[in-house]
Amino acid sequence: MRNEELPSVDKVKTGENIKRLMRLNHITISQMQLRMEMASATNIYCWCRGEFLPSPDRLLQMARMFNCKIDDILVEMEDIKND
Repeated sequence: MRNEELPSVDKVKTGENIKRLMRLNHITISQMQLRMEMASATNIYCWCRGEFLPSPDRLLQMARMFNCKIDDILVEMEDIKND
């Protein structure tokens, strides 16, 4: 068995990326909430701050809204090892 680390998602950078994609597509948090049929925008604010990641269903909705792939939304954690 190889001793490779599995990739993980950088929540903060992914949140920054969601905000960037919203700006590029001229979508506000309120519009996103309505399009995703969410009762509250709280989770969207939490995604944008990098507190937690959207569910796979929400990622798929965003990818369609932004006309991109889910991989274009998620940001992989950078390897911080210096050895």
